Amino acid sequence: MLIAYHGDACIRLTGKHDAGEFAVLLDPYDVKVTGLKPIRPSAVHLVCATAGTLPEFGEGPFVVRGPGEYEVHGVSVTGFPAGATTIYRIAAEGLSIGHLGNCAVPLDAAMIERLGEVDVLTVPVGGNGVLNAKQASAVIEQVEPRLVIPIQYRAPGLSLPYESIDAFCKEMGCSAKSPEEKLRVVKKELPTDEMWVRVLAVD
Repeated sequence: MLIAYHGDACIRLTGKHDAGEFAVLLDPYDVKVTGLKPIRPSAVHLVCATAGTLPEFGEGPFVVRGPGEYEVHGVSVTGFPAGATTIYRIAAEGLSIGHLGNCAVPLDAAMIERLGEVDVLTVPVGGNGVLNAKQASAVIEQVEPRLVIPIQYRAPGLSLPYESIDAFCKEMGCSAKSPEEKLRVVKKELPTDEMWVRVLAVD
């Protein structure tokens, strides 16, 4: 699976399975709100949104907004409430991804149980309306994913008042000096006795 970060809470997942290629867009943003460049909507099969106004995608993708269970183009999605937003668990290519876009509340035991074991966790870290670095660190400790990708932190061109990623990196002992353009994730290559943190450049 290939994971790309578009800024704010927006993540793109692409890959292949028995049904063919798939592309999932998590939390696409409104350019008028974020100030970021428009997202390229080409060949998106599934869109999962937690808040705000969606870009215009035409009649192509299936759009999920809120709690429920869905199976689209070979990708399984479960959404459940977390405060005013929705947490999504996505399963594809043998990987499970927990997406906490726009989450502003600590996860309680029931939320952790519903999220279950995840290989990859995308988690807000910038505060000011979403989880801050310390809260994100606590959530990560609860969930125990194999790979963490921070989202929703200050970035060039972003007009939202998030804090920088530095506090999160200090909490987690990682570096944001050389962010990766995209990340290819294969389940058998993920660690089993440690946790990776990967910072992605805004694509």
